[in-house]
Amino acid sequence: MLVIRDMRPEDCEAVAALDKEAFSKPMSVQGYEREYTNPNSTTLIAELDGRVIGFANLWNICGDVSLNNIAVTASERSKGAGTALIREAIMRFAGCDFITLEVRKSNEGAIRFYKRFGFRQVGIRKDFYDLPTEDALLMTVCLEDAER
Repeated sequence: MLVIRDMRPEDCEAVAALDKEAFSKPMSVQGYEREYTNPNSTTLIAELDGRVIGFANLWNICGDVSLNNIAVTASERSKGAGTALIREAIMRFAGCDFITLEVRKSNEGAIRFYKRFGFRQVGIRKDFYDLPTEDALLMTVCLEDAER
C-alpha cells in the first residue's frame, strides 16, 4: 500500500539516492538532512512496502510555495506515486495562494503531468538548467483552482 508521509532523518540517504537517479545535479545526503531541519522546507515521502519510492521537496516562504524537486524511482513511475505526492502537496498548502515550479522545457511528460493539476506556464527561465544547458518553463497553479 502506498503511503505519503513527511520525511524522517532516516530517509535522507534513500531520498538522496533517488535524487541522484532522477536529476543531473542531485542534492547530497547532508543536503536532505539540512532540508529536514529547515522550518521552511517540507519533504514528502512516497513509501511502498517500507521502501522510499518517491519524494517531493517544497519550500514555503511567507506563503509562497515552491516545488523544488519531485521524483519517483524509475520502476514505480506511472503507478500513482507522483500523483499522490502532488495531491498531498496541494492539500498541505491549501491555505497558500499558489505553488510554483520550474521544469525543463524538453520534459514534455512532466509538463503534461503538471498541467493535469492546473499548473500553467507563466514564464521562462533562460539557461536555468545545466548538464545539459536548457531553459526552464516557470509554471504555477492557483491553489484555489488546483485539481485535487
